[in-house]
Amino acid sequence: MRQRVARHRPSDNTLPFVHNSTRKLSAEEIATISEYLEHLENKTQDGALRDVIKTALTPYSDNVYEFESPVTSLPDQELPDGYRHYVHGIEVYLEPEWSAYIKSVNRLELIKTQTTPLILSLNGLTLADFIQSKRASDAERDRYPNHALHKKSDGSENVELIRLRKETEAESALKPKQKLFASLVIAASYGIFFCSLVSPIELLPWLVIIAVLTLCAGLWHMFRRSPKAPQYNIHCLRGVPKRWGLFGESDNGQLTNISVGTIDLVYPPHWQPYVGYDLDRKTNIDIYLNRYVVRQGKFLSLHNESINFPLHHWGKNLALAAASLMVILLLLSAIPLKLPLELTKAWFKHPTNVSVSSPEELKAANIKIGDHLTIKGNGMCSLPTVYQSDVAYPFMPFDCTQMYWGASNLPELPSSNVIDRAIELLYTIDYQLNPLNDRAIKNNPDLARNAERAGMTLVPNFPDIVLKTDRLCKDPGDCQRFKKSLLSLAHEKEWEELVKKSQQNPEQEQDLFVRPVVADSLRSQVNTLVSTFFYSQTHQAAQSLYNKPSGGFYLLNDSGKEQMLDKDEIASLMNPDIPLDTLYNNTAIKQWFELKRLSSRLMHVPFNANGIVIGISKIENQTTQITLHSESSLISFWRYLGASLLFIIMGISLLYNAALLFIRLRKNAQRIPQIQSYYDRCFAKSFRQKVQHS
Repeated sequence: MRQRVARHRPSDNTLPFVHNSTRKLSAEEIATISEYLEHLENKTQDGALRDVIKTALTPYSDNVYEFESPVTSLPDQELPDGYRHYVHGIEVYLEPEWSAYIKSVNRLELIKTQTTPLILSLNGLTLADFIQSKRASDAERDRYPNHALHKKSDGSENVELIRLRKETEAESALKPKQKLFASLVIAASYGIFFCSLVSPIELLPWLVIIAVLTLCAGLWHMFRRSPKAPQYNIHCLRGVPKRWGLFGESDNGQLTNISVGTIDLVYPPHWQPYVGYDLDRKTNIDIYLNRYVVRQGKFLSLHNESINFPLHHWGKNLALAAASLMVILLLLSAIPLKLPLELTKAWFKHPTNVSVSSPEELKAANIKIGDHLTIKGNGMCSLPTVYQSDVAYPFMPFDCTQMYWGASNLPELPSSNVIDRAIELLYTIDYQLNPLNDRAIKNNPDLARNAERAGMTLVPNFPDIVLKTDRLCKDPGDCQRFKKSLLSLAHEKEWEELVKKSQQNPEQEQDLFVRPVVADSLRSQVNTLVSTFFYSQTHQAAQSLYNKPSGGFYLLNDSGKEQMLDKDEIASLMNPDIPLDTLYNNTAIKQWFELKRLSSRLMHVPFNANGIVIGISKIENQTTQITLHSESSLISFWRYLGASLLFIIMGISLLYNAALLFIRLRKNAQRIPQIQSYYDRCFAKSFRQKVQHS
């Protein structure tokens, strides 16, 4: 200290940090500094040096400088703590017990003195707290005045409480970190982001907002400046550690039954080979309230271990890597990523908006995936080969969510001679079996009146029914029941004979009386056989429509639900007599005429199609298939670009956290052997020095 006073003159008051923020000393701080100087005087054994200390560290001004700066410590064996401390090249006085709390960048409060600036505060540690701790130690010592001086009868010494101190940040760093909660919050945001990609449109924006807020909260909690953790009290003791045992128990390991005074000590497991060096001799020991030893002797120190061999916490990396892997697996299983990656690549190349009204314009446009396409023209609704049970087809068998445009070799409109003959037969039966038909009344009014009085129906032209039945039922096996009924009415046995007679006299009027029951039976039989022909011909006509056109474009919507027709066109096509689910739930005659009506309209119908191009490919018959996605641009952007970005980010997160997890686990596995190797060298060097001195 005398040398320090000689080097620094009182006139050296210009410091490089005087322009930092300042404040004035408070009365409490002035009292604390005075008490601290008294403590240093009492601590100093050299009486001549006491006045020098008081003179050197007496405040030269009442300005307190607050700033952040590194503190350089250089070894000096002449000083009690063995170090000199410098700030910006200027030597400062630092309480020796604070040396363990120095960081790379430190928050300092400093005052100028007569010679060496005095540090009032270091990283939250203040002289006021130091003095208060000293008071507690002195009070404990005054409470048991003979505690440090009493000798046991067996010659062993009791434990002496030297002082109380707070644990250092290095010692606190060995405890589990509170970052696992933040990593779990971030992992939850990963899952919410994935849910937003597969959620309904109504929930999508809300899930994205929740995911972003959750991610921000997790990142803030992880990377914020951690609040100062509670620093536990550490008792600095001096005593003689002894190992006690009964019936040979003292040989069962170095860490069992070791105590100092009446305090049983708990050691870190990796100190087992070294605690024996300090047994049965007076040693400084620092312990927590739970008797866990943090420092013993000259070398064993958790503080030095934490600085030289830091413990690497890996819990947050494990949580984030597991969450990233889970999201990647969900993406691969639930969302085809080929299309999102292609769209993402296309969007970065500035997609264009293409609007066309003819197949030639579309062919010349050279569209690509990611472009927004708008089409207006006339085309043919598709006929799918497989109908989905969960999709409604209002224009069965046509599906107007898919459209052929500019194609050739279109299927022909439904037509059938069989249907024409069936209609003729049906019309003839309905007309001739009508009791009030005008032809019977006109040809033979008296006979018609007599039939009406008798409750009978007059059939004016029976051969016409026979001939039309024969033209409809060409095969011998067709219409057997109806043919037998006609044979019975004509009193004939063979159908060919009846047909032959009808052909010989087709124009001859052959009046026939039938009962109302017979007339109803004939109508029912004709309706049944005609329905059979209508059903078969309707299905055949529908099958003929399934011939794929050639050339042109095949447009389809990926959702399979949005019709490409205008609303007015859809309204005009809707038939109130035809249900929306399927054409084939109606009567046979309705099916046929509805099929003809829809075919005449939907094979050349105005349509509009727009959306993002998500697929272009060649299919059969040299037709180009174009798949459109018709959701809003923002939603499509998130679904496809979001899926790609989430996959990439999750991949990076998985690789990064898995690498850190492996590195930290490997370093932690090597940490204990490195610490023990360090202690081996320290104790070996100490032993050699003792041998040399002896």
